[in-house]
Amino acid sequence: MLDDLIKKNRSYRRFSPVNVDCKMINKILEILRFIPSAKNAQPLKYIASCNAQKNDQIFSTLKWAGYLTDWDGPKEGERPSAYIIILQDKNISNDHYVLTDAGIALQTILLKSVEMGLGGCTIAAIDKSKLASILNIGENLEILYVAAIGKPAETIEIIDVKDDIKYYRKNDIHYVPKRSLSELIYSVIE
Repeated sequence: MLDDLIKKNRSYRRFSPVNVDCKMINKILEILRFIPSAKNAQPLKYIASCNAQKNDQIFSTLKWAGYLTDWDGPKEGERPSAYIIILQDKNISNDHYVLTDAGIALQTILLKSVEMGLGGCTIAAIDKSKLASILNIGENLEILYVAAIGKPAETIEIIDVKDDIKYYRKNDIHYVPKRSLSELIYSVIE
């Protein structure tokens, strides 16, 4: 079951206009309190938006799909209907372990989304000062990532890496090259 969730969990960048309400997002947020945290510091905070007007403002601060240089991101009607912004509370912890915690949080958000019939995309290319202003984020909080959440409206296919790891689109299918297991395993000590 976990294998299936992981394989279905892709970086979805185009969504159907199905509304993701805050009750659904709250189910995702509820599970986050149970994730591991380095030194049990729990320095992450979250802001969630299910509001269409606020989502438009959040969208304006994001850059989508760096390898798709001729694409500015999803068009109106293809945009996510919810966002979860992951923040670091520097009053709690300001060390490098927070990035490990954020990675665990992102994977949890995306896997829970898939389990609920949704999908998402992790976004790190953010105009952080603009987003902080839009969301009125305090000085002690640093924006780390944004998770875009919605009902996926695109087909994504995993393919073996041939010459290049760059994802691409062809005939409205998003292809994601993945390295083979033999390329990933450095060694197994028995």
